[in-house]
Amino acid sequence: MLIAMSNLDENHRRRQGMLFAAAAIGIGMLIVAFVSGGAARAEAAADAAIAPSDEQALDDASAYLAALENMQGDFLQLGPDGSVAEGKFYLRRPGRLRFEYQPPDNLLVVADGTWVAVKDSSSPAQRYPIASTPLSLFLAADVDLAKTARVLDVDSQPGALLITLADRAGEAPGQITLVFDQPNMQLRQWVVTDAQGLQTTVALRNVQSGIRADNALFTLRDEQRPAIGGKQ
Repeated sequence: MLIAMSNLDENHRRRQGMLFAAAAIGIGMLIVAFVSGGAARAEAAADAAIAPSDEQALDDASAYLAALENMQGDFLQLGPDGSVAEGKFYLRRPGRLRFEYQPPDNLLVVADGTWVAVKDSSSPAQRYPIASTPLSLFLAADVDLAKTARVLDVDSQPGALLITLADRAGEAPGQITLVFDQPNMQLRQWVVTDAQGLQTTVALRNVQSGIRADNALFTLRDEQRPAIGGKQ
């Protein structure tokens, strides 16, 4: 009985870890839908009315993301329960992204251009098509936020631009808010809100641009184990 309970606790911990990692890049919203048997669905709605100044802000954000090729640095993730995780990230557009969580989380999230894989240290990776995740909003070769997503809000604040987006088809529940620095446009954080209204915030720190990450960082096989720095 004790062994069975221990296994249940381990499975629960592992599942919570996978959900935690998935939330960082927005596929937590899809996992909620899969777990509930597809019962959770966002209601499709018309885009919010966009003022001319907001259209310009959307164009500026899209142009920045489209021109972004290489970026890396550290990240800090705050979960809806107050839990905190951190690690390193590597981005290479189009299509590639890697999140390495520091221990004790020991998790990897890798986008290889086609799939997004979420993996802990002892179980096979779970994979999702990039096109079915919010990652496609800024990892696609061509970025046009106004066309590829349902724009819920554009909020220009002193020093910051917040753009809240949802799945245009209404099939993936939840939404994602991209936060950019202004007037020098730079992606600084995003907030994922799931179907239950729970929020996960990912803040980017010590960001460096123009450094091309090695191809191996964006390849993940099931037999590989998470390792900081991309060494397997």
